[in-house]
Formats: sequence, structure tokens, C-alpha cells
Amino acid sequence: EIKAQHYTHDIGAFVGSTSLQTDYGQRGNFASDWNNNGTSFSVAHYLSFYNRTLRWDPNNVLHNHLMVKTEIQYLNNAKLNHHGKWSQKNSYAGEQLRAMKGTLRMLSLGASLEYYLHPLEEFVYPYSDIWFNPFFTFGFKYSFYTNGLSSDLGDWRQDITVLPQKYTLQNALKIGAGEAFSVNVGLGTRFKLAPKLDLVAQFSYQYFFSDTIDGLKADVFENKNNEWLVNIQFGLVYHLNYNTPLFY
Repeated sequence: EIKAQHYTHDIGAFVGSTSLQTDYGQRGNFASDWNNNGTSFSVAHYLSFYNRTLRWDPNNVLHNHLMVKTEIQYLNNAKLNHHGKWSQKNSYAGEQLRAMKGTLRMLSLGASLEYYLHPLEEFVYPYSDIWFNPFFTFGFKYSFYTNGLSSDLGDWRQDITVLPQKYTLQNALKIGAGEAFSVNVGLGTRFKLAPKLDLVAQFSYQYFFSDTIDGLKADVFENKNNEWLVNIQFGLVYHLNYNTPLFY
């Protein structure tokens, strides 16, 4: 128990908006990049080591800037639509693209390392004049997802020709549940609201090692591009034991 007091624990809760880049829409099109989005919710645990200064080498200050973050993140029922010049065409092919709708739900488990610009020991000290503490983060996630597909022109399972031609090819669709590994990088900042409470704003980029998150595999026949997303979140982090007396 005394040993555990040399570690500092935080817990946090976040909500934000997630924009996905998938095979829905024209790549590089602003509407495709930002309008295919959903709402994300996260809970996180942070482990930091600055209270171990007397046990570690006092000249090694790196641990005073690091936190290990573990999190569970849920992406709500994201809506996916085709945007861009192809879907705007006044043709049946354009109509098929506009009528095609996708959905995505995702649960991700992740671990990352956060590096803070200001020493954590100074930032959490109740009488410190440091109110902002920017950070960079790098980590990995494993995701469990379920995607869906529908068309305003009819039930594609009964008549697949309601979909654009390239999605009627054999093995062009992978609708249902799946799993994927990803890497994420990001940046953000903490703002001290109270001695034990921080407001956090964070931005992250997540790259999946999969091209089937959205259920579409048509790019297998063209240029394969894996899915990725950007996530902007705001939340609150509570310091559980930063001011616990230490015993050596």
C-alpha cells in the first residue's frame, strides 16, 4: 500500500466529435472528410511517476513529464454518406451514390504515452502558477466494430443492383462485425480548474490497419486505402491521490 502511494492516479471522462475518412465519398473532398462523423465517448485512467523522484535517479527528470493512459472509447452510430463530384452527377450512378448510406459503431481499447511540456509535479501543486500544460501522445488501440449498409432505392440484400456497380462485385462488401488494430497520435492541453480537477482538450489522429471498417472493399480493385479518423474531445480529469503523503 505504501509502495502504491509513489504512483499518482487520475481518472477522466470525455465527449467529442469524430470525423472518418473511409471509402464513402471522394478522397480529399472536404465534405467527405468532415461530414461523415459521429459522437465519441471515453473514460480513461492515467498513471504518472513523478512522486517516485526520491526512489529514482533525482537527475532523471523525464518521468516528471510522462503519463501512461489507458482508455475505453465508444464511437456512437456514425453516419456515412457519399460526398464529392461523383455523387453530385445528374445520372443514375450519381443517384445510387447519394442513396447509399452507411453506419458504424465502434468500441476501442487503447494504451498510450503522454508527454507534458511542464513538469507534472509543478503543475498539480495547489499553489503553482502553471495553469496550462500542453501534451503530445502516441499509442495503440484495438477496436471492435459493427458497420451497416442501406439504400434509399431499396433493399440491397434483395436487389444488389440498387448499389453503385463497383459495390456489386464479388467480395466488394464486408458488412457486419469486425476487429481492427490501429495506431494513434495526438496533442492537447490540460487546464487547471481546481486543485484536483483539470479541464482537458485533445485532438488525435487514428490510423487503422484495415480497409473494411466501413464495410466497403471496392478499393481492393483500385488503390487500396486504409481507414482513418480524427477525434476532437473535451473532458474532465480528477486527480485521485496527488496530495497523498509519501513515506520512504
